[in-house]
Amino acid sequence: RVHDPVTHDVPSTPAESESLSGFRQALKEDEIVVPSSMCANGGEQGVLLRYLRARKLDVPKAKAMLLATMKWRAENDIDALLDTPLDENEFRENASLYPASYHGVDATGRPVYMERTGSAKFSALIEKLGLDGFLAMHLRGMEYQYRVLLPSASKAKQEPVTQMCNVIDVGELSVLDTVSHSEVLGALKKIASIDADHYPENLGVTLVCNAPWAFTTAWAMVRLFLDKKTQGKFKVLGKGVAQVQSLADVLGGIEKVPTFLGGRCACPGGCVCCDPSIDPTEQVLTDAQVTYSRFCFGDEVGDEVVGDAEVGDEVVGDVGDTPTDD
Repeated sequence: RVHDPVTHDVPSTPAESESLSGFRQALKEDEIVVPSSMCANGGEQGVLLRYLRARKLDVPKAKAMLLATMKWRAENDIDALLDTPLDENEFRENASLYPASYHGVDATGRPVYMERTGSAKFSALIEKLGLDGFLAMHLRGMEYQYRVLLPSASKAKQEPVTQMCNVIDVGELSVLDTVSHSEVLGALKKIASIDADHYPENLGVTLVCNAPWAFTTAWAMVRLFLDKKTQGKFKVLGKGVAQVQSLADVLGGIEKVPTFLGGRCACPGGCVCCDPSIDPTEQVLTDAQVTYSRFCFGDEVGDEVVGDAEVGDEVVGDVGDTPTDD
């Protein structure tokens, strides 16, 4: 398979190069081929590097992790999550209980996912969808990031972009609606486990805004579900001017920080659905959410996004950076 320096990830150190060669050989000996749907974010080489990095370049452990993901994806028909669009009316109802949206890219080109976590009605949403439905909602979003947003970001930046930037506003967080509900806690634990096991190295940073006292209690519980490396990617920002400046630095300017977080961005229809800085809109959804809800691969799937991967092919290229798309 020909290496694409724009979208395919590359080793960043000699140790990664050496481990990558060993990983390739181990997979080749067992005639294991990485499914094409897993190769959209960073190419087949990028897949192997993410699993190696998640397992500290230990080839046997990375191989076991990769095989577990391939088995999980097949058993749960994960590839099919982007085969059909969402029902827009139902998605609108769900979004009103879980205000969020994609929001362009940050200063380094990573796609930005923004969420008003403190205003989310987790217990009501799980009661409406059931645990399986709630997990499916999360997984479709992860597949969209992995197979659509990140490859698009790489093309836009003309360098590999393989990680997301998350911004979460926890200002109205209710302990009563989160960790005090066993079903909510169980769902969050399940999601954290799935993300760690099957979407390694997908997260670049999560910026936590407007953290109230309740966040300390909730975070003390939720962080138990996260490995130490992931915990380190959560950055609790300061209050007031310091918080706005931190957001501006990461997102690429005050004009990219939403008004409800102290910035100057005022996207038509809101920066997230149910944006508190604007009057409610009939559509409820942001333009980015409408695009997401209507997206599907359909019958025509381009090789650039989900091409076949030959594990045995050696690939060489320059070390890349970060990436994304609206």
